[in-house]
Amino acid sequence: MGTSASSTGPNNQSPLVPPWAVQGDPIQFGSGDDADSDNQDSNNDPNQEIDNGKVQEKIPGPVTIPAPKNRLAGARRSFGEYAGGGGGSSSLRSSLRKYAKGSGGGSGTSRRLASGISAGTGLLRMMGGDSVTANNNTLSLSELNGLTTDQAIDRITEHLTPENGDADAVRIALGYALVEALPDEENFNADVITEDVMHEALSCYLTDLIFQDIVTGMGRAWFHAEHASKHYRMEEELRELVKVVTQEQVERLTHGDAGDITKDNITQLQINAITKTVEVWEDYGD
Repeated sequence: MGTSASSTGPNNQSPLVPPWAVQGDPIQFGSGDDADSDNQDSNNDPNQEIDNGKVQEKIPGPVTIPAPKNRLAGARRSFGEYAGGGGGSSSLRSSLRKYAKGSGGGSGTSRRLASGISAGTGLLRMMGGDSVTANNNTLSLSELNGLTTDQAIDRITEHLTPENGDADAVRIALGYALVEALPDEENFNADVITEDVMHEALSCYLTDLIFQDIVTGMGRAWFHAEHASKHYRMEEELRELVKVVTQEQVERLTHGDAGDITKDNITQLQINAITKTVEVWEDYGD
């Protein structure tokens, strides 16, 4: 956290879906120590790699979405009122409703977060036992045994962070998810990764990925809060609201069963959870 006051956010010339969310290098998956041979066959198995283009193909509606003029002006106005102490939680909810509409709805938000969805698929596949090749490097969790948990988190996060305009947001979300989901042990052991840990990591990751997008989208509206302590309280309240809705959607999509998260559906689960979360906000009243 602590990022809210450092960015003015997208301007009127910023595309709704940036070009790097449509194109990007693939993340490839292999089985344990057989990663090299498995990745050679990735072109024949659609489940053995993911990239932003493939994420876009799974989202309904047109890939190219025109950005409405001043699409975030209303959201920033309501958020500014909230930051300045006027309207309280009702102003925050109003800003989220306007953010959802100005962001192209659930599908538009999912398209914009494609880099994060690709990285999230890499995270869950790695936690499920696969080796993951990204940015020409391969990593599996077993290689991290013996490191401190903090060192392991840093290795995973740096490995999966894309080299594009979403790098900072994805890096922060990956780190947050791993800190929240992994057992509080000094040293890392891949054997502690259970279905429940993966389920928690998914919920926390999507929560922070969406949270980071809103933080950026609100831009200068954060500046209406005069003191750093108010920024912190705002971030806490915003994150909690995002968390409640996002986790509710993850629970519904997985039927509350961590075993419902599989290699075949992890990308679509993320898309659906993001889409449904934003659609909930579209129904918020003033």
